[in-house]
Amino acid sequence: MAAAPAPAKMITLKSSDEQAFVIEETVVLQSKTLEYIIADNESEDYVFPLPNITGSILAKVIEYCRKRAEVETSDADKQIWDAEFVNVGNNIQLLFDLIKASNSLKINGLAYLHITRWGR
Repeated sequence: MAAAPAPAKMITLKSSDEQAFVIEETVVLQSKTLEYIIADNESEDYVFPLPNITGSILAKVIEYCRKRAEVETSDADKQIWDAEFVNVGNNIQLLFDLIKASNSLKINGLAYLHITRWGR
């Protein structure tokens, strides 16, 4: 009988407005900034404050990272999803906040998507 897979390590991210998001480590590792912080953290208490990112923006960033972490989704399907994700209409503030968050967290794909959308 095969052993059951180990449960996913969960990480808590806390936004500037004190919203807590508990997400899988594989999702968090889409961020190079958080990857480095986790590697340097010897504690089992994985709660990371993100003082420059609001809960509503962090929720959108997590949505993007979850999609990127899906191994069963093809690259072509991810590109289609990306195009829909960056369609924020005329909400320039949302676009700016997402770019700022993606730069802060070093999520290069997300920053690139918004920059290319802005350039259209």
